[in-house]
Amino acid sequence: MWETLTRPWQACLELAWEAYCEDCLPIGAVVTDSSGDVLAQGRNRVYPRSKWDGHSRGVEIAHAEVEALHNLDYAGLDRHACALFTTTEPCPMCMGTFYMSGLRTLNYAARDPWAGSVNLLGKTWYLDRKPIKVIGPDALLESILVALFVEQELRFHDGLLPESQFWEMVREAIPGGIVLGRRLYMQQDWNKMMVHGVTASNAFDELEFLVK
Repeated sequence: MWETLTRPWQACLELAWEAYCEDCLPIGAVVTDSSGDVLAQGRNRVYPRSKWDGHSRGVEIAHAEVEALHNLDYAGLDRHACALFTTTEPCPMCMGTFYMSGLRTLNYAARDPWAGSVNLLGKTWYLDRKPIKVIGPDALLESILVALFVEQELRFHDGLLPESQFWEMVREAIPGGIVLGRRLYMQQDWNKMMVHGVTASNAFDELEFLVK
């Protein structure tokens, strides 16, 4: 799978894998120019959960898309020709940041049934002013990315997903991700991959194999 992905998607997945290996939510984002060259990048830094000591060491707004857009050098840049790639559908904050950045193309791999906010476009006069192009989701990447999140949740909740409206929505929208996440949790060797520094390319190729 890895070799079939464009460089922006590879970069996003590398960042998502880095976040996952540090027990943050597995989300990565990059900004590209019109040629597809990566200009800026970011990853989720909100919840390094293995390091908790009674409180979060992250901050609630340390989202991948915001970091990527913040790291972008806007000087002399044709923002309309740039694109944001992100592994997960942007939340309201990230969607608003993207919209106000001046970029016109959004690519996302996995839906977020809980906080995903692509549907905000066109809902107000302001959010209807710009010709935004949205591309996504990707069925294979969606299942894989949701599976990483599920495995992470199972690991931190003793093998059980919390009973909540959030997980009910994920189960209904992306059942394959739930199934794969449970498989990952049950495989004792899977967690060793992050401990031993397995590359994102090897990890996602293995995940694609498990999906089939």
